[in-house]
Amino acid sequence: MITTSQHNPKHTIKVLVCDDDPTYRMIMRDTLESEGFVVFDAADGEAALTQFFAVKPDIVLLDVQMPILGGFEVCQQIRATDHGKDIPVLMVTGADDYVSIDTAYSVGATDFLPKPIKWPMIPHRIKYMLRSREAMVSLKESEERLRYLAYYDSLTGLPNRQYFKEQLEAFINLAKRGQYHVAILFIDLDRFKRINDTLGHSYGDKLLQEVAKKLQSNLRQSDFITRQPELSDVPELARLGGDEFTIFLSNVVSVDAVTQVAQRLLNQLSEPIKLEKYEVVVTPSIGISFYPHDGDTVDSLLKNADAAMYFAKESGRGCFKFYSESLNSRAVNRLKLEESLRDALKNDDFELYFQPQVRLSDHKICHVEALLRWQHPELGFISPAEFIPIAEDSGFIVDIGHWVLTTACLQAKAWLDTLDEPIGVAVNISGRQFKSPSFIDDVASVLKETQLPAHLLELELTESVVMSNVQENIVRLHGLKRMGVSLSVDDFGTGYSSLSYLKRFPIDTLKIDRSFIIDIANDENDLAIVAAVLALANSLKLNVVAEGVETQSQLQMLEDLQPNKEMLIQGYYFHRPMPAVDCNKLFAHLSK
Repeated sequence: MITTSQHNPKHTIKVLVCDDDPTYRMIMRDTLESEGFVVFDAADGEAALTQFFAVKPDIVLLDVQMPILGGFEVCQQIRATDHGKDIPVLMVTGADDYVSIDTAYSVGATDFLPKPIKWPMIPHRIKYMLRSREAMVSLKESEERLRYLAYYDSLTGLPNRQYFKEQLEAFINLAKRGQYHVAILFIDLDRFKRINDTLGHSYGDKLLQEVAKKLQSNLRQSDFITRQPELSDVPELARLGGDEFTIFLSNVVSVDAVTQVAQRLLNQLSEPIKLEKYEVVVTPSIGISFYPHDGDTVDSLLKNADAAMYFAKESGRGCFKFYSESLNSRAVNRLKLEESLRDALKNDDFELYFQPQVRLSDHKICHVEALLRWQHPELGFISPAEFIPIAEDSGFIVDIGHWVLTTACLQAKAWLDTLDEPIGVAVNISGRQFKSPSFIDDVASVLKETQLPAHLLELELTESVVMSNVQENIVRLHGLKRMGVSLSVDDFGTGYSSLSYLKRFPIDTLKIDRSFIIDIANDENDLAIVAAVLALANSLKLNVVAEGVETQSQLQMLEDLQPNKEMLIQGYYFHRPMPAVDCNKLFAHLSK
């Protein structure tokens, strides 16, 4: 029995034969059924259409001259249906003039066969036409698959960057003619990398899929954003890559309407998301640009929405910001700083300052913290708060961090060789630097190269760095401890630490963030937090450094809270950060 591979392997080939000659229909039935085909027939055009809709044949043989409806009309109506638009149609007729042949192909016939029929050839002709159809269907499916791969994101099923840009370009052309306004929302998930680092990339992918569903659901509610009939199927949402999504809203009637959408996105995406046994929270940072006010091309609108998104991150994350020309200047300056960072080490533009840490009991300097400073040859002094995030994002922080570590250890070794009592040095370690597979070996190499005793080096890690990927970090921290260096948690209390994990870390020191010290004399909440940290440190036998002490009242409150007086104080009240040469003068003066 004849089957076709494009359907179920057990599917038999159904042939619809349409001719008003009963002898012709009988011979055709016998010929085809002897080859395993299943045959249905009709004596006129109207019956042919009825049979076609009832049995949904795989191929149709049509006589041109039939009662009620002729073969050309039947072919046209078959081609107008979903089932009939692609199936083979063989026109069979005694007329072999050019006009009849041309008409047959113009109404959609696949092939044309003149009478008289050579009956043994008919089954072979049908098999050939069916194979051709299968090849065509296979080619079309391949083309559709290639189009999907080219224009859609395989993880979320959303349009990708290429499709989004092409469709937005088309809509902008419409907007120019219709004087529409368009809004672009550039969405980036805050601290998404933390999910990949702690739970793994498979959970990161699941999170992106859930975020895509939330965004799609949110847009379906945006019925006050008008969709243009000219582009009714234009996708409004796309995933550009990583954790970046974009939305364009068509024919925006007001800024308030866009604000409502952005705020709803913030609220919905900030809700906890269930990922199997975990519940995670991510917030979006959203940048918004408008056509034509903020740009009249796809690239300019995306660039400016991206700049606004970065401003949202700098403003505290979990918020949305509109683009303005000042943001463009910020983006240009950021790019210039990134370019300058490439050459800063080579040109010896960096310098280390050192801020002394004094013991509370006798105000004696015990340690210093190494602080990076950048004196740009053209732009002058650049704040670490401005260039450190750029160095982190660009990856330059690893090379810069290695230079800081080496330079600080060299200076500490110089003080060890010249002072009566050693001065320990604390060095801030970035998250990228700490997670480098070679970090422990790098520290060991620097200590060996500089000949600094390990106990005089303290590595400072922020709370967020320590608490990401906890199990790996515990192993890495113990490796550093075996080397003999000291470890401290910087900015303690500002992150998301877990006390159950904290006791497992081989930490020596907690540094109380300056944000809790500033109002300690006036704010009961800050006072309670500092007291709690000190009590925790005492119970875990950890050292404490209080940062940002600038007034006598702050110092007095700390003295009242810490009776044993062993905590260290760091801040302008005692000493500002200073170059090594000024530290040398200070140490020389104190030793007299």
